[in-house]
Amino acid sequence: MNLEKRDTILREIQYWRRSKLLPEQYCDFLTNLYDDQAEIKDSNPVSLRNLQQGSIKIWLFGFGIISLIFLISLYFSVFPWPLQLATALCVLIVCYGYSAIYQDRNKMISLVLAGIGSVLTLGFGLWLIALHDLDPDFWRPLLIAGCGLLWCVLGFFLRIGLLHFCGFAFWALLYAGFFGQARPDASILMLELLWVPLCVLMIWLSWLLYHRVSGVSGVYLGVGVSLWLMPEIDALWLRSGFPEWTSLILILKIAVGLALLFIFRKKWITWVAS
Repeated sequence: MNLEKRDTILREIQYWRRSKLLPEQYCDFLTNLYDDQAEIKDSNPVSLRNLQQGSIKIWLFGFGIISLIFLISLYFSVFPWPLQLATALCVLIVCYGYSAIYQDRNKMISLVLAGIGSVLTLGFGLWLIALHDLDPDFWRPLLIAGCGLLWCVLGFFLRIGLLHFCGFAFWALLYAGFFGQARPDASILMLELLWVPLCVLMIWLSWLLYHRVSGVSGVYLGVGVSLWLMPEIDALWLRSGFPEWTSLILILKIAVGLALLFIFRKKWITWVAS
């Protein structure tokens, strides 16, 4: 058989194996059938197949990563602050960089790395604020803003919807905190005026991006739906002094929102599925 054709078939079998389109034993049979040398490389370096083969490079790599994690955890606090910042940035670049590399190769690994990078972004930021006794009233909102911006950008380009949504959630939290301090006596009508226009804007962006960019309109629709309920959530959970009937408005808005989603289901499902 032509070598190029054989390699194509073997790659296709590997794709079936990773995607669980065929049982493992069938993939092994087809691999042995088409590969005369019975040698095939798995594109995932940390797969169980490669671990079972006992590759010393993979085991040494795992040992090095685990040792590095413990080294950073134990001695991070005694590093000078430039080294602390450089260490945090290097770890985040590695996590997000490999998440981008594995975006097309292995979606699960990409998501896990992006999640680890996101948790470490917030964790390193809070750790540095605590270590250096920085003013939390200034630096924590700045950290929230930075995390929100970073996650929005990475979520958009890596097409990771949850990361993208979390970025907007952090910006919404910052927005709520700012107006909570600026207008602590805001009425329910003022809260509606603060949040509902943003809801309309996000839903409009969802429609706009559906026609221009694939894979992100569902995130903006989800953000818009969440912002629809934010005035009442802001009043009940982030402020005090609002009457109990505010919860009835929340229930009414949930009902109205569900009704609108049902009426326009053919449109927004198309946006989300794009």
